Amino acid sequence: MSVYAYARLPQEMALWVSLWKREVVWTQRSLLFFLFPVAQTIFFFLFWMAARMVFFRTLRLDRMGPGLERDKQARLLALKKEVVYLALIFINLIFIHLQTSLILVSHRLGGGISKFYFIMLIGVLLILIPYYYGRGKMLLRDRRDRFSG
Repeated sequence: MSVYAYARLPQEMALWVSLWKREVVWTQRSLLFFLFPVAQTIFFFLFWMAARMVFFRTLRLDRMGPGLERDKQARLLALKKEVVYLALIFINLIFIHLQTSLILVSHRLGGGISKFYFIMLIGVLLILIPYYYGRGKMLLRDRRDRFSG
């Protein structure tokens, strides 16, 4: 989107749009426009690599006995992956919203960052924390019920 939009930007473009102030930082069209997409890409790979090292560690399932414990660990790992990927989706949506706001302000078509949308994206990210713990508890309880019944 950024490569497509860059060629169509006016000579004077918005470089920064604040969430709290109505002040816009203007500059001549430059490659600084790609600051958000580059930051988004770097952040994505750093977050993904950190998640792989911390959350997606290869479990020693072969050392565990069969049954509930092995199944529980595999299901918890799948839940961790689900939550990390959901977080990555919403973090990328934040970056996309920031870049889109810059494009619209540069063309004088928008008023900047939509506070409501931005706060909703942050809110969804924060909701992922209790979602993870709640789903984990339900998952473990569900598995115990199946094995005991």
